[in-house]
Amino acid sequence: MTYRHFNNETTRSSVLKAVTDTENTAAWSRLFDLYAGFVFSMARHKGLNETDADDIVQVVFADLARNLPTFKYDRAKGRFRSYLTGLVNWRVMDRLKATKRDAELKANFWEEAKAAGGDDDFSEREWQTAAMEEALRRMKPSVSPEHYAAFVASAVEGQDTDVVTKLYGISRDNLYQIRKRLTAKLQEKATEVLAEMDTPSIAQ
Repeated sequence: MTYRHFNNETTRSSVLKAVTDTENTAAWSRLFDLYAGFVFSMARHKGLNETDADDIVQVVFADLARNLPTFKYDRAKGRFRSYLTGLVNWRVMDRLKATKRDAELKANFWEEAKAAGGDDDFSEREWQTAAMEEALRRMKPSVSPEHYAAFVASAVEGQDTDVVTKLYGISRDNLYQIRKRLTAKLQEKATEVLAEMDTPSIAQ
């Protein structure tokens, strides 16, 4: 099962208050929007309930706040998704075992992240889902509310074409044109978002 649409404003406010300052609030806000849903989904996938998964989001962002300012990303060791998945796994294990992992396991962090093969397909789907949801969020302001709603109902939610055309008072041809135009726009935004997600930065 996929756990999507993480939009806890209380958690968002708590995280940003804990990790930001006046110089990088906007950058951290952007990172939260990029990664929070993915972290939450991975924590739920590992067996945590919603409350504990919400806590993992906060803990993981505290980790990122400590590490990202001096983080040297080595692409040869794997994608940032692997790093973030490993970090979530580590924190979930802490929660489930209620113990700290030892220094040797931390030293083998990258190997552990890459070895989590059972999570790879799920994490890839969730990574793509997080990117698509962020792309939709970024696209929305540039599209008329009616066209955006019709596009989401038809292309994202998969509602029946006749239902969508009647609901929004548009023809089949008009819906086709809306889907064609916004699909191209969404793909462009998704490519942009995925590039950002693979290159974490708190620079403004």
